[in-house]
Amino acid sequence: MKEIEGEVRKYYDEIISSHVLHESGITFREMMVNDGCFLLITLQGLQVPGTDGIVWDNQLWWHDIFLYGNQLPFVVLRKIYQQLNLPADIENGQEDCPLGRISKVIESGLTSYTNRTVSNPGNADHILHLCHELLKPTSSAEMPPPPASDNQQVRVWRRATEYSELLVEFKKREFGSEPGDAQCISDVRIVGRVVEIPKLELQPETWRLLRNLMLLEETNKQLGGHVTAYCTFISQLASTPADVGLLTKKGILVHLENSDEMAAKKLSMLCEQIDYATEDYLIKSVWYKLDSHCSSRWWLWRAKLRRYRDWNNPLVWLGVLAAFVLFLCAILQAAYSMLAYYKQGSQSRST
Repeated sequence: MKEIEGEVRKYYDEIISSHVLHESGITFREMMVNDGCFLLITLQGLQVPGTDGIVWDNQLWWHDIFLYGNQLPFVVLRKIYQQLNLPADIENGQEDCPLGRISKVIESGLTSYTNRTVSNPGNADHILHLCHELLKPTSSAEMPPPPASDNQQVRVWRRATEYSELLVEFKKREFGSEPGDAQCISDVRIVGRVVEIPKLELQPETWRLLRNLMLLEETNKQLGGHVTAYCTFISQLASTPADVGLLTKKGILVHLENSDEMAAKKLSMLCEQIDYATEDYLIKSVWYKLDSHCSSRWWLWRAKLRRYRDWNNPLVWLGVLAAFVLFLCAILQAAYSMLAYYKQGSQSRST
């Protein structure tokens, strides 16, 4: 542990400077061993006799391993695994075996958020980084650039009910392996005026995971900001009970809160004290198209016509029908008049 202590310390923020771990190298190395062994055994990175089906006293361990401040680098797990396995295993390239097993456990715990599997867990630095890779939008690299006239100011999303009033439709996008299917919750797309959003289950774990992933992005700008962009989108889209109710009806949101009002309150607080993503893939791929739709005079006229408050009055429909009949009669009258004039002209020429 002493060999890699300097490398591991770089992963911890400035809070550690006032902690006892900063003063004592031995204490820090003991933490590395204890946390590393805990993760290896708990996440089945090691097959230790007598630990099958082990139940820890602390039932919140699954939540704890996703906390930003608890992210032990994978380099520690590799070192511990190398010390506990035969040299032959290490020579055959088996030192990364625990990361493969750990990745499978993490994948199984994130099935509500992603359909993706980890192809190379060695590319991730720790568990939260691994989750961040699993939630990358599928087509983020293909997003078009913003219009040349755009001034790059902060864009604000309308509420779901506002978009609905402007004839924007919302549809749940299914997870799957087909080309048109979503791979994770961040795979939001727009087709025409239909916004397709993967289902998001708002569980207690959801808030912790998303908040910690946004904190990871805020302190590691090189990772990008797709989680922050997604959270900004969904929190502004469903910021009122009416918005949550609409998206719940569409199957896009599923929550366990006592009411839509409580779910909306938590969603509106999701991005508190979090900076906006500098590279917002949803602004490029969805916002500009929605803004163009909502600014179109044609769609504004249609939306205004649909919102006309007297449409529920049968007399209004009767008046519209009468006007249509009169209009049709006027057309027929003009047609017959022209036909009669044409026949009269033909008879005059024949005589």
